[in-house]
Amino acid sequence: MSTETDVHDALASHSDEYEVRGLLHEVPPHATYEVALDGQRAVCKLATSDEGDPATEARLLQHVDRTTSIPVPHVLAVGDDHFVAAWSDDVPEDPCDVDESRARTIGAGLARLHEETAFDAPGFFRSTDEGVASNDGRVTDGPALDARESWPATVRAFLEDRRACLADHERGRTYVDAADDALALLRERPELLDGAGDPVLCHGNYLPEHVGVYDGDVTCVIDFEHALAGPAEYDYWRTALPLLGNEDEAVEAAFRAGYESVRPLPDGFDEREEVYRLVNTASYVRSLFLQGNVTGEEAERRADRMTEYVRKTVDALRDGAP
Repeated sequence: MSTETDVHDALASHSDEYEVRGLLHEVPPHATYEVALDGQRAVCKLATSDEGDPATEARLLQHVDRTTSIPVPHVLAVGDDHFVAAWSDDVPEDPCDVDESRARTIGAGLARLHEETAFDAPGFFRSTDEGVASNDGRVTDGPALDARESWPATVRAFLEDRRACLADHERGRTYVDAADDALALLRERPELLDGAGDPVLCHGNYLPEHVGVYDGDVTCVIDFEHALAGPAEYDYWRTALPLLGNEDEAVEAAFRAGYESVRPLPDGFDEREEVYRLVNTASYVRSLFLQGNVTGEEAERRADRMTEYVRKTVDALRDGAP
């Protein structure tokens, strides 16, 4: 866990003129503080364990800030285990209500992020000054891309990372079967992801509480810590599936209409929904134990439900093989 000493050390590495004003929130593996740096109101996002990687997130924010029209906080300073970004009054309250109007706006905003970014291959970002190569040959400041040979290979690597995290967690290791089952299916049937599309910048956590909205426009996007390079439909379902949890079909329909007002969804998009439900659910088991927002018997009940869903979905997709 972080302490104010860690935040003081981080800020002092950039300037003698700083102030720590208070903890905003702490969800492993990160903590975020309100601070001031050189007299400017700001936030400092700090890693609280080795699993946190604010430096890569900062490079992504800089890349988006410099190369797209997507509004993101301006990064003021970056360290190995933290970054400092300018304060934004447009960051929404957590949690925030989502009606059809808001859903349509965030759908269009996500589509614009995808429309304005492109990569030569899918994969994972890492912090470096080497730059990001786009499909048109330009190299821009930002994180480097640890490319994989295919989208199915990227998804398997994603799940392998989640499995490793569960295996290292005293209570989480009981549920590694969820990741194992999903991995086994995708090794057997990589064609389930055929047709997904070319890689773009996938935010990975484009939830309403991370997207500021005002008067029909996106005003600020935060929390790129889960970003990767992959097909846009991965990012679409990472947002749409939690929206579907409110059982308001009109909200999800508005989100989709907003997205499609900017760019089309690929052929076979709806047929691949169940695969993304499977991948997301398997990854949520890891988040359940890593973040610790839910504990005790309730955490185990949720993990049991999710792993049972993974098992049934794997069986259904396997039985549906041609």
